[in-house]
Amino acid sequence: MNGRVANFCPACGTRLEQHERFGQMRPMCPACGHIVFFDPKVAVVIFIKHDDSILLVKRGVDPGKGRWAFPAGYVDAGESPKDAARREVLEETGLHIDGLHLLDVFARNADDGGTADIIIAYSAQVISGHAHPDDDVEAVGWFDKANLPEIVFATTEELVRRWRAGEI
Repeated sequence: MNGRVANFCPACGTRLEQHERFGQMRPMCPACGHIVFFDPKVAVVIFIKHDDSILLVKRGVDPGKGRWAFPAGYVDAGESPKDAARREVLEETGLHIDGLHLLDVFARNADDGGTADIIIAYSAQVISGHAHPDDDVEAVGWFDKANLPEIVFATTEELVRRWRAGEI
């Protein structure tokens, strides 16, 4: 359940109870039978390469404050993942991107402190703008394989590993 709670039925307002349903314990209403299914949090992460360098952002908030990751963020309700990727890169770096290509889809890594359940990874190209930190980012930088900063999140680590191996 990832720490998510539901105390009252959204259908009738009755206090919920925990019952085994569909293979796991779930909040269920004893009055009307409504079962609460928690939706997964979906995020996007964007791999941007230029020449022999990748774009990373220094996180200004937890989780991972002070360490570096690819631009990333949650997909809003009703938003396509590609639109979320464009929005997040613009919000965090001031850069406009296009040419998004799906790299992979990752599940949450419980050990890295990330809060998304599903992470959709895209590659993209910068089409305009000047990189500068904004939103929840302290710094923006381009890094080559020999000069990588302290990385946070298993997804960023895996994408960097693939890049260093010449796979992306």
